Amino acid sequence: MGIVIRQSIKGTAVTYLGALIGFFSTFFIQTRYLLPGEIGLLQVLLQAATLVSSFAMMGLNSSIYRFYPYFRNSGEQTRASSERDNGFLFYALLISLVGLVVIIPLYYLLRGPICDMYMDNSPEFVQYFHWVVPLVVFLLFWLVFELYAVQLMRIAVPKLIREIILRVLLVGTYLVYALGWVSFPIMVGIYISCYGFCMLLSIAYIGRLGSLSLKHDWSYITPELRCNFLRYTFIYVSASIGTKLGSQLGLFMVGALDAGGMDSAGIYSIAFFMVAVVEIPSRSMLNIASPIMADSMKREDLSQANHLFKRVALHQVLAGGFIFLLVLFNIDSIYAILPNGAKYISGKSVFLFLGLAKMLEITFNYGNSLLSCSKYYHWNLYYTLGVTLLGVLWQVLLIPILGISGAAIATLITTALSYFVQQLMISLKMKCSPFSKDLFVSLCIFTAMCAINYVVPCMSNPWIDILVRSLPIGFFGLCAIYFSGISPEAKSVVDRLLKCKNHGRT
Repeated sequence: MGIVIRQSIKGTAVTYLGALIGFFSTFFIQTRYLLPGEIGLLQVLLQAATLVSSFAMMGLNSSIYRFYPYFRNSGEQTRASSERDNGFLFYALLISLVGLVVIIPLYYLLRGPICDMYMDNSPEFVQYFHWVVPLVVFLLFWLVFELYAVQLMRIAVPKLIREIILRVLLVGTYLVYALGWVSFPIMVGIYISCYGFCMLLSIAYIGRLGSLSLKHDWSYITPELRCNFLRYTFIYVSASIGTKLGSQLGLFMVGALDAGGMDSAGIYSIAFFMVAVVEIPSRSMLNIASPIMADSMKREDLSQANHLFKRVALHQVLAGGFIFLLVLFNIDSIYAILPNGAKYISGKSVFLFLGLAKMLEITFNYGNSLLSCSKYYHWNLYYTLGVTLLGVLWQVLLIPILGISGAAIATLITTALSYFVQQLMISLKMKCSPFSKDLFVSLCIFTAMCAINYVVPCMSNPWIDILVRSLPIGFFGLCAIYFSGISPEAKSVVDRLLKCKNHGRT
């Protein structure tokens, strides 16, 4: 668990620096210079490309973690090595290319139904329908190289590219448009090109590591390995449809079904950005912990897998819950300081429901790695597709009645049901769960933080209110986590930092 914490801290440090840039971009650039409809359109284009590229991945985002241990070389590699990891990168790129050749024609075949769905409330998306394709290509191959870097236990530079460089490029893109130097269509083209540039940077980084090799040996792929991979991939390609739709359905359905169209999608997006901050530590931790889970399941060490599940879930809940509560406590002040905040304040309820859904997700999502690396991986297909169908029904029912809040409530219901079914399977078949005494203690700490927030007086100045509210609550939460001893890993990191600080004074 120590390596997970150390590597996660490095990744999280980079990610939070990127989050600061993203916060500045989202809350002080986009909301000031872009209309809600323009923000909504950019996000729908991005999420549409993310969805299509996930299909083209052919399940690689899961199978890379499961099958890389079978390709990894046992010895040290050099730049002169004829085959890095037995051609693993070549096979990953080949599968992605095949997926791309299949999915792009399918995307155009579905153009009629997709455009009909958006024509009434969001005709802007129809005009930019073709722009999704280059973005799909960039996202697809960027993710392949990024996932490969994760398998090499290199997360800092990939995080730097995704969390900082991309956001800086996007800030520049918004400012160029704000200054009137380019029209909105040209700005969209520059926006998409930023993702292409980041893809090239990721390729260059793999080359810098000496791992950019397409040499391979077909004979290394045994019939058994090929059969297992194809069966696993088929299951996860199908399951990924449900997974991606479940996570992005709200934004798509708001743009299509809500009378506000892309304006409502823009309001929903701003609240969604706030929720995304909650999962930043989780993303860094999962990047490192997932390969470790794959190794444990390869050895069929369920005891180690259960231990990892509990510890990873605990630390994800501690970090994510701490952030979620601080944002929730200050939500009114955040919208008050937001440029044109009156246009977006209706997204408060969206943040609450999406935030609760995200807390459920970070509690149970490490179970995805456990289940996908087990012999029960095919169950993902059954429950994911079933839950997704229910999610679509909830969205269709609630959005016309409750608008963007209905979309968020539907997401919460879908998330809760999805992880309930998944955890039921894991508990029955593998006797693993995220629940522990330490997790219960963390919930008690969060309850106490809520009680403190209740008695803190409200200030008329939003900046002062954020400080007066966040400092005592945050200090209490951190001290409670430290002195309760529920996270020896985090406590040891703090102790080392304090020790280094004391040595520096002597």
